[in-house]
Amino acid sequence: MANNVQHPDWDDLGRSIQEAVDRAVGSRDFGKLNQTISDIAGKAVDMGTQAVRRSVENVSRPKPEYIIAKPNPPQQKAQLPAVYAKTGGLTAWGVVKTALGGVFSFSFLIALLTRLLTFALMGTAILTWGVAVLGVFLAGSVWMLGSGISDLCELSRFNRYRKALGTSTHLALEKLARSVGKTEKFVRREVQRMIDKGLFLEGHLDKEETCLITSNETYRNFERSRLELEERQRQQAEEKKLLAAREAAERERKAASAPNAQVQEVLDRGNAFIAQIRSCNDAIPGEEISGKISRMELIVQRIFQRAEQHPEIVPDLKKLMDYYLPMTVKLLTAYAEMDAQPVQGETIQNSKREIEDTLDTLNLAFEKLLDSVFKETALDVSSDISVLNTLLAREGLAEDELTKLQKQNI
Repeated sequence: MANNVQHPDWDDLGRSIQEAVDRAVGSRDFGKLNQTISDIAGKAVDMGTQAVRRSVENVSRPKPEYIIAKPNPPQQKAQLPAVYAKTGGLTAWGVVKTALGGVFSFSFLIALLTRLLTFALMGTAILTWGVAVLGVFLAGSVWMLGSGISDLCELSRFNRYRKALGTSTHLALEKLARSVGKTEKFVRREVQRMIDKGLFLEGHLDKEETCLITSNETYRNFERSRLELEERQRQQAEEKKLLAAREAAERERKAASAPNAQVQEVLDRGNAFIAQIRSCNDAIPGEEISGKISRMELIVQRIFQRAEQHPEIVPDLKKLMDYYLPMTVKLLTAYAEMDAQPVQGETIQNSKREIEDTLDTLNLAFEKLLDSVFKETALDVSSDISVLNTLLAREGLAEDELTKLQKQNI
């Protein structure tokens, strides 16, 4: 295997030239810049003569080198394919461009200044083609100088990237940026440019462009791990979505099956009225009226069962409980009190008969209400209450007269 022709001072020369240019631009003092570049260029030419002769043919296309692995003894040494390109020819070419660019820039600048000074002394403002040509050559020389310095600085950073990577085949761009004192954005662009140039023979950036990978095998492992991770994340996301949908469906089911606070309040009050009707029935021994009360209890109970199954009809039951059921309980309570009197006078008997007849009217009204809720039609509760109130008043059992009757019999 051919030896690389490299000189460790070439990177220092590139940095020296860059520092000289930076000092001149920063201080606006270009007086010593030409001499400094000439001195550095002369040294570079002396150092690079032999390197140019041996490696100029390698400039156009970098060739891979081989790294000799050093396993622990007594294992036999093995050769592994390199992941970095040879940089000897590129370094030599950078030195040549820097040296020639510096020499030519200095020479063409002196020639141009001399020509301009001559024109100034002669008092003429006409520029000849010679001046224009000198300007073009000077611009080309400056470009060559800048290109050579840029190449040397880039190769210097390339070597520092290699040093930061060490034996690893991947490293975060953040760490590479710290190794060269640049921003991560700068390093990302430069590393991609180096990959395109072939300096990293198997170079890749990961999908997020946060890590440099210098081996195809490592890159495949990265991609495999990334795809597996994405698949796990996708499955977890689907599981979370499915779980969320199940929880939402369960909440909807519970909300649909469980009555809300308003519905539960109506049901509780309805059950309380049913319990009072049953209690009055237990207190009244007569078979005929007990049958009417039992029928009433059954009808009212079925109304509230229907309301529990269809909470949307609950608003139609509010007036029922505010008027119908309280009046019914009052009538039954009054009947139980009169029936418990030891002396059953004519007035009490007449009142009891009127209440018994009213229970028939109430049962008809409750049956109509039950029929309405089963047909899922709206019930005009106010109208029924008005009819019942008229009937009760006509029978002399309106609330005020009922209260008077109770007071007379106590």
